[in-house]
Amino acid sequence: MDIISIIAGLLKDTKSLIEFEEQVKILMQKVFTLWVGDVFEKLDQTIRLKKQAEGWQYCRSDYRSVQFLFGSVNFKRSFMHDKRGGSHYPLDECLGLVPHQRYSPLVELKVAELASGNGDPNGNLRN
Repeated sequence: MDIISIIAGLLKDTKSLIEFEEQVKILMQKVFTLWVGDVFEKLDQTIRLKKQAEGWQYCRSDYRSVQFLFGSVNFKRSFMHDKRGGSHYPLDECLGLVPHQRYSPLVELKVAELASGNGDPNGNLRN
């Protein structure tokens, strides 16, 4: 089923424009998080091939989930050993994700702003 058919179905099945808009927002977040996960996995494949050409050894693929402001993104990434035997997740390193980090840097920033009183619930900075 294509996205237009899904949206048309939502319009038919909802009782108000408010409910329709809420459902479309949920749909957009789900679709967007899937797309971002797919992009991350394609980037991982590119990085893995480059690292293998440099002599790194592919060991396995592991799943990871990171919470962004737009939703939770799930993806697989490669675990590799460099030429000296060091362990790496090259995609994580490329994205700037540290081990066990579950939230994107922007989510962490927004939480800190709210906790310090320098932000508002809508994500806007106060002057």
